[in-house]
Amino acid sequence: MQLIFRTMNRDMHQANTNEDNIAFLFRNRLMPVRSDPCTCNDKPVCRTLCNRCQCYGHLCCRSSINKCMPSCLSAYKHVTEHPKHGSPGTANYIDARTQWFDQAVTIAKQQGITQVVIIAAGFDTRAYRLHTSGLQFYEIDLPHASAIKQKLVDKVLPDAAKHPRPVFVGADLSECSLKRALQGTGFDPVKTSLFLCEGLLYYLPQYAVDKLISNVAGLAAPGSLFYFDFLHLDVLEGRSAAVGYDNTAKVVAIKGEPFLSGMHPSAASLCKILAQQDLRLLEVLSPREILAHFLPHVAWDEQRTQILSFYSFAAVQRPA
Repeated sequence: MQLIFRTMNRDMHQANTNEDNIAFLFRNRLMPVRSDPCTCNDKPVCRTLCNRCQCYGHLCCRSSINKCMPSCLSAYKHVTEHPKHGSPGTANYIDARTQWFDQAVTIAKQQGITQVVIIAAGFDTRAYRLHTSGLQFYEIDLPHASAIKQKLVDKVLPDAAKHPRPVFVGADLSECSLKRALQGTGFDPVKTSLFLCEGLLYYLPQYAVDKLISNVAGLAAPGSLFYFDFLHLDVLEGRSAAVGYDNTAKVVAIKGEPFLSGMHPSAASLCKILAQQDLRLLEVLSPREILAHFLPHVAWDEQRTQILSFYSFAAVQRPA
């Protein structure tokens, strides 16, 4: 699902989309269309379209429906972002979130950071897209998820020279600390690092969120950065309403991953929480600021939701 939304705006030729040119390869591999051999009556046109989007097979057979059939993609977006039955602004939010975490890697490289730790990596592609000489990525995920990811990468990106591998770390952070998970992997706690936590915190109970932040703070060398997104606590607790939240909450709960925690989106509240771990808030972006920064061609509209309005982004640093 996340791969579909991550590639949706780009597939629909929207402006200011994220630059993840590997997500669609993962998506097509994991979600191919299974059908009979191509029966297209216009194979040259079909083949041209497929060459343009670099999908697998012909437009009418093995390629991804959402990639190659705009009408199917538009219909899917209409259903999933329906104001009453869906979550309006989901694709824009995922697109902007991808750009936010990409930007974190760019900033880290500019500051001379040489280690990037991706917590609950899932199908993250940054290690393969944003690598540079001297920059080492570490992808942490549950052991079985990490094994699946490695097999997928080997199939989709077979040229390890072109797409250097991260250090895959199979670990359950509910059972061990971040420090223990990274022991013996080559990670150097003395060096400044970037820690990324995308799309995770709100699925953890509050005590686990506190533990993870404490783990990062305890492992991060002075000058290290920590980027994460979070759910608004007042919306989670029902004290504030947000378009699309109830439907989103129902969907993730059905998948077995209910929303369990949130944070107050004010800078003052975040600073208070982070100060307990000797961390300093650099920036917090509200939904309106997220839209203006990453999708400036989309105007904020109080009447027509353009981006999920119950998440925010935070950038944190361990003071030098």
